Amino acid sequence: MGVFAKTGSRSLKTTLGGAAILGISALVLVGCSSGSTSGGSDSGDLSLKIGTILPQTGTLAVLGPPEIAGVDLAVKDINDAKAGISIDVTQKDSGDTTTDIATQSATSLLADGVSAIIGAASSGVSKTFIDQVTQAGVVQISPANTSPDFTSYDDDGFYWRTAPSDVLQGRILGNKIVKDGKTNVSILYMNDAYGTGLEKNVKEALEAGGAKVGAEETFEPASTDFNSALTSVLATDPDALVVISFDEIKTIAEQLAAKGFDFSKLYGADGNYGVITDKDTNVDIAGAQFTNPGVEAKADFQEKLQALVKDQGSDPLTVFSYAAESYDATTLLALAALQGGATDGATIRDNLQSVSEEGTKCETFADCAKLIKDGTDVDYDGISGPITFDKNGDPTEAYVSIYKYATGNKTSFEEQVFGKLD
Repeated sequence: MGVFAKTGSRSLKTTLGGAAILGISALVLVGCSSGSTSGGSDSGDLSLKIGTILPQTGTLAVLGPPEIAGVDLAVKDINDAKAGISIDVTQKDSGDTTTDIATQSATSLLADGVSAIIGAASSGVSKTFIDQVTQAGVVQISPANTSPDFTSYDDDGFYWRTAPSDVLQGRILGNKIVKDGKTNVSILYMNDAYGTGLEKNVKEALEAGGAKVGAEETFEPASTDFNSALTSVLATDPDALVVISFDEIKTIAEQLAAKGFDFSKLYGADGNYGVITDKDTNVDIAGAQFTNPGVEAKADFQEKLQALVKDQGSDPLTVFSYAAESYDATTLLALAALQGGATDGATIRDNLQSVSEEGTKCETFADCAKLIKDGTDVDYDGISGPITFDKNGDPTEAYVSIYKYATGNKTSFEEQVFGKLD
């Protein structure tokens, strides 16, 4: 893992050089030394005010409930620990790229004096307010942004994410398709930061593995008719079709079914995984496979999330995508503030990398907070994985899970693949 001692703003950025992908059974963590910037404070408990800009409406609304629940559960655990810091969170809607809801939410949260904002889920939506937030000296940390564009974005060190770049997801998805024996692949993808970034890396992995990309078509966000594009990508008689979308997958799947498509040839990614559920009876996509960055949500974590939303009077969660990454993002913000001894955006920025890497490993906020209080450098390994930020605010190692649909649109976990970015 990279060595980097934070001494101030993270203004110079580098691009990712490559991705090493390993099966979960081959996970090896390599240790190395790193500096720490702990400010330290004995002035009493800290009070941290944060906000979220996550999808309550729009084309990615399926991801909102698990992400919001992940944040809320972390806030509860942090406040219950009574370990020298408390958090107050305000939840705001992100909408999607067809609205300006996210920028309005950012304006409201900044006026309210938050030190950090968790969100957005969509890379395209984050691009609409990242400058507004980071130029105000407020940390933005996304649990789900995967566009490679953010790696080299000029954000003065204030932008971070707990989800891996699509350099990783794209390569794992491409490798999965090759492993399944597919050789003639078509790709239908959305024309935005998420879609183009993922398409590029999927295609590179396919071609590196010996498969041919026989046809590609793009569509604009919020499109409603895909028949022409589907006719084009199916004309080459592909043995695999990759669809990169958000909730447009419902219409795409219905139009594929009308063409007699065999859904065992369908592959998707995190943006459209879980959109079609067992409650959807218009189409059955049994056999389709999807990648989703992050680990499979463990049973005890799911139970805690379900109990929380029940207590809040909300509907039970049907997917858990990015709940773990949202939980960890919140926990890391609190640990960075606690280590730095202050809750302003600059202090959090200057301590986020340090609490994620090298030091004494700890897996809960309470355990990490106790170590920090004792003057120990910590390395938080969270529910979503080891995290380990690099100087660009990207996690350098992460898991990508693979899910498969069965008859009745029921999903099952197939495997998770560990990868490193360097």
